[in-house]
Amino acid sequence: MIRLWQTSWCWIKRSLKAAVIGGLILVCLGLGVACSGSDDSSSVGTIPPGTPLPTAEPGTVVVPMPVRRIGSLRLLGLPTTVAGGSAELLLDTGSGGVRILQAAAGSQDIQITETDVAPVVFADGTVFDGVLATAPVSLGSAATTGPITVQLITEVRCISGGDDCSQDLFDGTGFFSGIIGTSLLSRSNSAALFSPVSQLPGNLSTGYLIRTGGFNSSQGTFTLGLTDNSTSGAGLGFLDQVGTFPNGAPIWDDELPVAYTIQDSTGVTVINQQVSDTVFDTGSSDIFLDTNVLGSSIFLTSQLAAGSRLTAVLQGGFSYGFTVTVPVTPGDDRVFVDSFNGFQILGMPFFFDFDVFFDIERGRIGFLVP
Repeated sequence: MIRLWQTSWCWIKRSLKAAVIGGLILVCLGLGVACSGSDDSSSVGTIPPGTPLPTAEPGTVVVPMPVRRIGSLRLLGLPTTVAGGSAELLLDTGSGGVRILQAAAGSQDIQITETDVAPVVFADGTVFDGVLATAPVSLGSAATTGPITVQLITEVRCISGGDDCSQDLFDGTGFFSGIIGTSLLSRSNSAALFSPVSQLPGNLSTGYLIRTGGFNSSQGTFTLGLTDNSTSGAGLGFLDQVGTFPNGAPIWDDELPVAYTIQDSTGVTVINQQVSDTVFDTGSSDIFLDTNVLGSSIFLTSQLAAGSRLTAVLQGGFSYGFTVTVPVTPGDDRVFVDSFNGFQILGMPFFFDFDVFFDIERGRIGFLVP
């Protein structure tokens, strides 16, 4: 894995780098798992025509959210309009800001600057180059209060010397024409790039609720604007405010203290209720644990073995656990163990088991059992 972390955004993108890009290579090449037949972009993950959406409460907007299958991975897409150009972007709660291919953006009220954004480098050598621009952005029928700052991706390329990068994941030939980062924290390589949800009008800017529909779903929903009804009965994690964005919206530290217990395949407890800062990241196709931070470096493989059991508990928030199956199911019970994140990542498998809301107004992450 290449680690060229020059900015906070590149730092958090370890979740996307390792799980989406690097993980895609691990699944399709390194692990010998067949990918053919599981990534039929003509049918799998496509929203059936006429599929009804839930009725939106007053002050909310419900946006269809495709659950895309790419090889054995499952990732979330979000239809987004930038300067009048419509595209599907990868929904990433672990980064901040809209990053869209210049060719996918429109031309309505767009102002393109000559300000380069520091290259975004993924672990397999995929690179985003681009410039800052201001443009109106819409998610479904929800439009920002005016033009906001976005990154126009001018090139998706492989880093020099790289021969197996996954540039086609974001170059417009696949599902995604970029990334929409909705983190509550300022996880970006430019202060002007932050969550577009924080830049919506009225109640729409209070937060958002992600409902995937489960592991076998092809469509979930992304609901803008939180209400007492939509958040009722949730387990909660409370965040600390660490600043404000340029428009005055609060910045929240989005890591929560989760207690982890791991039993190996023989039933021996190797990590017992160790508390560690945790990010909830839809940009990660799997779960990533830094076991050195958890107090153990005995793992000799890059994944929890079949038969191992993981339990994660947030006091007042949730209790989550599973036994790794035989064979391991990517995106469901695959757990990578490493020693370089410095924190824990609960990725897409977690979002298949819980509906999760991110409360921008009150600084909370909420967890609901579907």
